[in-house]
Amino acid sequence: MDLSTQLFEKPRFRPGVAVKADAGRIEIEYRDQGCDIEMSGYAREDVESLMDSLRRGDADMATLRQRHAIDAEELDGILLEFDRLGLLTEGSPMASHGQLTGEAFHFKRLMPTIRSVHARLGDSPLYGRMLSGQVTRNELIGFALEYYHLVHMAPGLISPSISHIGNARIRSELIKLFVEEHNHDKMMIRSLAAVGISEDVLQKRVPLPTTFSAYASLGVYARQHILSFFSALFLFESPSHDFNAVFLDTCRRLGLPEGFYKPIIRHSDINEEGNHDAATQILLSQVPVISEQEQTTILIHITALVEMLHKQDAQIVEYYGREDCDLMRVY
Repeated sequence: MDLSTQLFEKPRFRPGVAVKADAGRIEIEYRDQGCDIEMSGYAREDVESLMDSLRRGDADMATLRQRHAIDAEELDGILLEFDRLGLLTEGSPMASHGQLTGEAFHFKRLMPTIRSVHARLGDSPLYGRMLSGQVTRNELIGFALEYYHLVHMAPGLISPSISHIGNARIRSELIKLFVEEHNHDKMMIRSLAAVGISEDVLQKRVPLPTTFSAYASLGVYARQHILSFFSALFLFESPSHDFNAVFLDTCRRLGLPEGFYKPIIRHSDINEEGNHDAATQILLSQVPVISEQEQTTILIHITALVEMLHKQDAQIVEYYGREDCDLMRVY
């Protein structure tokens, strides 16, 4: 599918994109990123003319194909690559009929989408194994290990978002969340020490691929797509009372020490006491308008993240459920 024609009526470079075109090559810089794109076979004037059109954002795809002496298929590929790198936005005025306030988007589109994806995916594999009594001691420890990585990274994931914010209420909420999440990893360090895993090991170990993908996605959103970051916080900050109750009972049944499971439950309680599960609603309520295109982008990101977290749960069961699994994962 030609994503460039699906996503944009009139593609335009985002503000801040700097372009230098030369014969056969385009050099692009955006924020702290840069890339080169080869365009061998085209004159410098043709390349510069295309870049100028994308700066103005005044041409639809049909016009771009007619205006520039660049093969249509190659032009589509260039725009697709620009879009993948986050360099393009919509140049035509957006229709107002699809716009929503941040608060309306939260209730009308975001939460129904999350509920729908959860319903499609079903219960987490780990939760199902705890209910059925099949879960192993190592799977519960593995869950805590992967949870540690997310908690440990949380302040570093929140901080980039603060630098982009001018709204005083949003900035205050993000700083509050940052302060309250700071040092929460100490609880997880105590938890894992109770089952013989030292802080030194935790600092060196490699998380599962899906755990890394989850916090890497959050980091990208915090820096490059702040509305997706706001929308994603709910997924990580909402307590699950049913899960916690079954987790507590299972830990006791398998003879895990109180020092292991109490800090995990306490961390969940602190998030609830701090109203962290309302962070998404509070932050989005301060956003006056979200275009239909932005809504779609957010929902794509959040759907992918919900699916990734479900896959992470399955990966915890698959990896830590093996008899020969290496809990330490220090390579």
